Amino acid sequence: MEIRKFREEDRDELAKLLVSAFGADAAWAGSYFDPEQNKRLDPDGVFVIEEDGEPRATATVLPLEVFVDGESRQMGGVAAVTAHPAYRRRGHAGALMREILGYLRERGVHLSMLWPFAHAFYRVYGYELAGDDISYTLKPADLPTSTEQKYTRAFRDGDLPAMMALHESQAALHQCCVRRSEGYWRVEGFWRGDYGGRNAVVYERDGGIEGYLLYRMSGWKDGPDSGRELQAEELVAGAPRARAGLMSFLGALDPLVFEIKHYTPTGEPFHPFLASSHVKMEIETEFMLRLVDVEGALRHLRREIDAPLVLEVSDDVIPENSGEYTVGDGSVGRGAQSGHRAALDVRQLAQLYAGYLPASLLAERGLIETSSAEALELLGAMFPVGDPWVYGPDHF
Repeated sequence: MEIRKFREEDRDELAKLLVSAFGADAAWAGSYFDPEQNKRLDPDGVFVIEEDGEPRATATVLPLEVFVDGESRQMGGVAAVTAHPAYRRRGHAGALMREILGYLRERGVHLSMLWPFAHAFYRVYGYELAGDDISYTLKPADLPTSTEQKYTRAFRDGDLPAMMALHESQAALHQCCVRRSEGYWRVEGFWRGDYGGRNAVVYERDGGIEGYLLYRMSGWKDGPDSGRELQAEELVAGAPRARAGLMSFLGALDPLVFEIKHYTPTGEPFHPFLASSHVKMEIETEFMLRLVDVEGALRHLRREIDAPLVLEVSDDVIPENSGEYTVGDGSVGRGAQSGHRAALDVRQLAQLYAGYLPASLLAERGLIETSSAEALELLGAMFPVGDPWVYGPDHF
């Protein structure tokens, strides 16, 4: 077995792997390993396992950025991890993951994220669940209407800079939210996608765009009497009136035809603001996070607490991460410089880092040990609960 980097002649074979493993659309799979079409791809981050002269498995690291405490930081997005169905359960995927972690550390990338096919598999390599969303299934009649709808209109090419600025400002409010590059905004694939065209409507008032909605409309599900679905993929509002206008746009759909799918961060639930909260909603798991370099990741944070705190971190995959870190004054030091201590695994540190779970709950479940009640309070203050979230179009 040889692990090597991507070669141009691999493209067709790797595309076949994506189709066979994921049931991916052949046209999309054919474009995935082409940096001219996939604007998030760096061919240097594509790894291939070759046996008997044939590619048998592959995995990709996308060079992305995420927001950490409102600032953009490098992140390695792990995607397209797949093996040929005839050669699975031979350790290929695990070998690729270990190679990727070493690759990221060598390049000084301290964070990695992925969307898992199985959480247990990626926990083996130090990743942990760090985000959820709320999935809503709505009828147009469930939504409020507003006179602000008169300020909504269809997207025009000149709207993009204002939409980009709105997205950037809102994404920065969510820990680990992927920063969308201008190149990704502008590619044809972003607007057409691989499963139906994406449309946009904007809210414009007083000479400025204050919000927008990205959405997709399906065809008839099973014939003209079976209904259609509108996926409200991304609603970004810089003002309450913009949100009211955009929601009214959705509420104006034909109630005999359309069903609406809408996703929100768990910290921004939609149902409490409806006339009736009896709507269908489900919690869906989102991304997993890995602190590839614990010290580097902690240095991304801009936080101060009342007293220093020692984090005793264990990492059974990257032993260089294991050890003591003193935090709390806006800096990070290796070693113990305080009597307040918290012992935890790198996986639970990832959950705290994202603001996904409170320290008190992890301690209650026996996943964190602290030297005292005060140490637990300091840990909670250092890692407050937030609202980790990645907008749907930025999933990878």
